[in-house]
Amino acid sequence: MPEFTDIHMHCLYGVDDGAENEAQMRSIIDAAYADGTRILCATPHCHSGFFGYNSEESDKAFETLRDYAETRYGDLKVFRGNELRYSGDFVDWMNSGFCRTLNGTRYVLVDFSFNESGEYIVKAIHEMLNSGCIPVLAHAERYVNFHRDMRELIDIRENGAVIQMDATSPFGGWGLGDKIRSRRILEHGLYDVVGSDAHNTTTRPPILSNCYRFVMEKFGEHLADSMFCRKGRELLGLDPENEITE
Repeated sequence: MPEFTDIHMHCLYGVDDGAENEAQMRSIIDAAYADGTRILCATPHCHSGFFGYNSEESDKAFETLRDYAETRYGDLKVFRGNELRYSGDFVDWMNSGFCRTLNGTRYVLVDFSFNESGEYIVKAIHEMLNSGCIPVLAHAERYVNFHRDMRELIDIRENGAVIQMDATSPFGGWGLGDKIRSRRILEHGLYDVVGSDAHNTTTRPPILSNCYRFVMEKFGEHLADSMFCRKGRELLGLDPENEITE
């Protein structure tokens, strides 16, 4: 197995619906490392209406995470970002530092309500692109009204957006619909990167290896390595030797 990069993870404790306490955060990190992840980006949810202004809590939790990673695992690199629930206030949130890009790059992980219209998502993605940032559309397979055909995904991808898949989706982790949609998007070659979207070690674990094997067997090692390793490093602004740190 290669060394994985996970750019979508809710491991910071006490800030969203992910890890509830420090022990759970450590368990998520331990499970990710055991599965082969060597670079990860903590991406707590960002929307004042859902989780409040949680920047201070995120700062504290990340310092604890970084200390743990450095002490227990000498070769585990940890970075920060947010998963933005799209809002028209996103520019102000980014300028204020409430919403973080992925490791300070131009890439912003963004999600939407799962029943949002495709027209709305496309418009929002273009607004983000026009603002100068590059949206990474989280778990694209979960928007039931977005890609009954592939034209909307093709549109935003050709204009610069990045398309992310959750690692459990091809196996029905979010139900049969997500399984079918994720496999269709894979068949069309429209995914760029995979993330675990981990929230815990049981129902939403930080496991990438199962999906890596699936993609490698179906579509080849080159694509699998790109989606699970190389593209994630690119989104985090890392050079091939992973020498850049926050």
